[in-house]
Parts: sequence; C-alpha cells; structure tokens
Amino acid sequence: MISTGGSPWRNRKLWSFAIAETLSWAGLFYVFPALLLKWHEWFQWGIAELSIGFTLALIASAIIGMIAGRIIDSGNSQKLMTLSVIIGALLLSLLPMVTMLWQFYLVWLLIGCCLAGCLYDPCFSYITRTFQADAKNSIIMITLIAGFASTISYPLCTLITDLYDWKTTIYLLTVILCFIAGPLFWYGTSIEPAGWHSSDKDNKTSVAKVVKPALYSPVFWGLLMTFAAFSSNQGMIVSQIFPLLESREISSGMTVFFASCIGPMQVIARLILFATETFGNRDIPILGVCLASLICLCLSSLALAVGGTSLILVVLFVIFQGGPYGLFSIVRPVITAEMLGRVNFGLLSSMVMMGSLWGSAFAPGIAGSIADRWNYDTVLITTSSIAAFGVIILMVTSTLQRKITFNLR
Repeated sequence: MISTGGSPWRNRKLWSFAIAETLSWAGLFYVFPALLLKWHEWFQWGIAELSIGFTLALIASAIIGMIAGRIIDSGNSQKLMTLSVIIGALLLSLLPMVTMLWQFYLVWLLIGCCLAGCLYDPCFSYITRTFQADAKNSIIMITLIAGFASTISYPLCTLITDLYDWKTTIYLLTVILCFIAGPLFWYGTSIEPAGWHSSDKDNKTSVAKVVKPALYSPVFWGLLMTFAAFSSNQGMIVSQIFPLLESREISSGMTVFFASCIGPMQVIARLILFATETFGNRDIPILGVCLASLICLCLSSLALAVGGTSLILVVLFVIFQGGPYGLFSIVRPVITAEMLGRVNFGLLSSMVMMGSLWGSAFAPGIAGSIADRWNYDTVLITTSSIAAFGVIILMVTSTLQRKITFNLR
C-alpha cells in the first residue's frame, strides 16, 4: 500500500490526477450534451438519432471496461489513462469532418472505448489499488474537483461556439486534452512506479480464474444489480430533467435553474461527507451511505409524483436527487473493495461496474418511452420503484456477504 502522505489535498500528483480527470469529463463526456443542439442545427439530424451516438459510446465503454480493468491490474495505469485521453481527443477532432450519420456513430463508438480508460471507473480502480485503506479520502478529493466538469464544459462550449462555431470548440478541446490532460495524467499516475506489479495474486491469476468465481457469487450479482438500479434511476431523471420539471408547471427559467443545481448538490454532499469524517473524526459506514442514498432517491421521486406542482417538493427533489448522485460515485468503489476484496480489483471493479454503464446507456430511452406512452408521473413512480429495488438488493447482498467469503479475497 502507498500512503497519501497525510491529507490528499497536499499531494501534487493527486491534484494533477484530479485536474486531468475533470478535463476528461468536460472534454469527452459533457461535450456531447453541450453541443447536441448545435449538431442538430448543423447536420439537420434528429435529437433522438444523434443521441444514439452517446448510447453507443456508453455501451463501448462498458464492454472495454473489463480490458481496462485488467490493464490496471497489470500495473499499466499510467499508459492506459494517458493514451486513452489523448486518443479520445484525436478521435474527437474527427467530428468536424463527419458528413454522414454512420460516421458520427463510429466516431462516438471509438470515443466510448477511450472513456473506459480515463473516466471514473479506471480512476477509482487505480486509486483503490494504489492507496487501499486510504483510498476513500483521495476519491472524495478527486470527485469534488471533477464534480465541476459540467460547470466548465457547458459555458466554455457555449461561449466558443457563439464566438466562432462548434468545430472551433472541438479543436480547442482536442488541444486541451492532448497537451494538458494527457501530461497531467502521466504525472498524476506516476504515484504507482512504472512496471509495478503487486505482491498479491493479481497478475498470477488468469482472467478465467477471476471471472468464474465472480459469476457464481451472489454478492457480485447483488452489487451489479444495485449499481444498475442506481444508474438507471440517475439516467432516467437526468435525461428527462427539463421536461420532467416543466410538467410540474415550472417556468422555463426556473427549470434551467433547478436542473443546474443538481451538479452543485453533488459537490455539497461530498463536502459534507468529507468534513464529517475529517473534522468530526467519524468514519461513516459505507453501507449506510449507500442505503441512505438509495432511500433518498426513492422518496424524492415518489414525493414529487404524488405532490403535484408543489415548489417545496421540487426543491427537495433536486437536493435529494443531486446529493445521492455525488455520494454514490465516491462510495461505489469502496463498497466494491469491501465486499469483493482488493485482489484483482481492477478487473472485478470493471465487471461489477457494467451494471452502472448498461443502466446509464439504456435509461434515457426507457424514460422517454414511458413519458411518451403515459406521463412523467409514471416516470417518477418507475424511478422510485427502481431505487426501492436497489435498497432491497443491497440489504440482501450485505447479509449474504457476511456469510460468504469471496473466493479471490
């Protein structure tokens, strides 16, 4: 285990890593929603057609994630994350050359492969493997900074596009990712010595010997379904947040305001957790944080569904949707390590995270279909039910975990 050397906030390499992660999210992930309407106007393709490109990226990320996890287990995090963000940036620069929809899809499919190597999942695997017991505070620090990625991406993309055009925005992001994010990843991940190999069984264990016990473990499937439930809830709400809030008879201006508050709520929740554990000298149980997050999601959706157009309930909805999103991204790798162990963590983490990625990929389409066929009250009841399902599954999984020893611990 490598120590953070005290507070992670004093670690220059972690700062480099956090900034690189923020730029990766801003330039490779949030750029899609930031420029979606611009692409719609430019190409004259439908919003739904364009959105398939993002779905393909998330599916590719889910599939390639297992390979990325294995690369991290082999001690090659530095090469993986640096090359992923640089290659992703170069692929992004191909978008201005696109003339046909299939080309747009292909570019985003390939970018999705790069997302598997430079966003939160590989980041958390690397941090958990490197710092082990000290990982949680480092993860909190990184997510506090990266939580502002959308705050950077949306106004920057809008400003550059308004001043010039969306193609200039893409080229600027390419330069930022290649010449700033790439070197920062290289420096930040040098905490793990080049060519490092763990003293445990990680690299001596074949993929089959890791995958097979996981697939037969109810704890693994319980975590996968819990993460899928959380991401499905998040994906359905976030993708439909504007029409959902407008269905509560909220003005367009207030809808934008409330939707924009979900991001800051994530950061505030992370700050509260960090402050409680740092200054209150209290180690909050990870399982309790996960269960509380899912319960908040369940109750907030249900309250808004039955509460009509109450402004107070809308405010509470935004708070108790945004907060759990922020907390869950922190505790997800920690509870994975606690329940499945840290041996071969990169591969196991990428396997169990497939639940999250598949949930995120298909949730927007499901939510849109429910809204078209019924209404947004039905969407809210559905998201509430999914969160309640997640609570039940996590409680059962926790009970099983106490009785079952995972084979690769």
